[in-house]
Amino acid sequence: MNSPYFHPHGEIDFVYDVARLDEKLLLNELRSLGLQVRPLNIEEVAAPEGLGEVGVIRLAARSRVIPMAFTYEHSGGVAINNAMSLILSHDKYFTYLKLKEARVPTPETYLVFGREAAKEVARRLGYPVIVKPTDGSWGRFVNLVKSAEDLESLILQKAAMDSHMHLYLVQEFINKPNRDIRVTVVGDRAVAAIYRIANGDWRTNTARGGKAEPVKIDPELEDVAVRASKAVGAYYSGVDVVESERGYLVLEVNGVPEFKNVQRVTGVNVAGEIARLVAEFVKK
Repeated sequence: MNSPYFHPHGEIDFVYDVARLDEKLLLNELRSLGLQVRPLNIEEVAAPEGLGEVGVIRLAARSRVIPMAFTYEHSGGVAINNAMSLILSHDKYFTYLKLKEARVPTPETYLVFGREAAKEVARRLGYPVIVKPTDGSWGRFVNLVKSAEDLESLILQKAAMDSHMHLYLVQEFINKPNRDIRVTVVGDRAVAAIYRIANGDWRTNTARGGKAEPVKIDPELEDVAVRASKAVGAYYSGVDVVESERGYLVLEVNGVPEFKNVQRVTGVNVAGEIARLVAEFVKK
């Protein structure tokens, strides 16, 4: 910590690229706690110089958020969230493996690299199946495949796309209600949750027009969500959960979660909860 580029202990870098409402809410809450916060637009950063000891990193793209988290940690600082949790949460297959390891209930999922493996997995799981990339958000490139013919067509389409689309997940389809649940976990607690209700689409993402309603968090839901967040090592996260005949199943863990809808719908000050978590790191 002797580098002239580090700032006095207690100052926080707030690293962002797009100042969405989520970022504005969190920045305001950090400042309301009396913390010294320095906003850093990633477009103006030349890493590793010029960074502080603690970085709150609000970058959605994997290509940006992981290198920045590693930079803080390499210099002896703290990244929130930490680099390993971001690696795991940004890859749906890595997340799946960690959920299985932690015995967190999740749909049966397979990573496949080609047509024959995909067809065999789909036959084993039974149609319909979900086919999706290992990375991505807002339901992009997630397909509900209802037949072997549809799967064949989709695989051919993916083969014509960029190489990162040549590996993908084939996942068990869960016959859920017309909704899923987004749980915001901060530390050891599930602080708020919403139903995301589909609006003319089998996907429930609010980015696709899904309706949001508050959820009363029961002990089972909190347990599943917190264990999922801890499985990837996140300090805070957004955990996507579905209701099924087997109980709650975790679909994904988001290491850079949007929370404005959760805060708006539930009335819970999610940004304040995250800010207090950050303050604990500054005091250490």
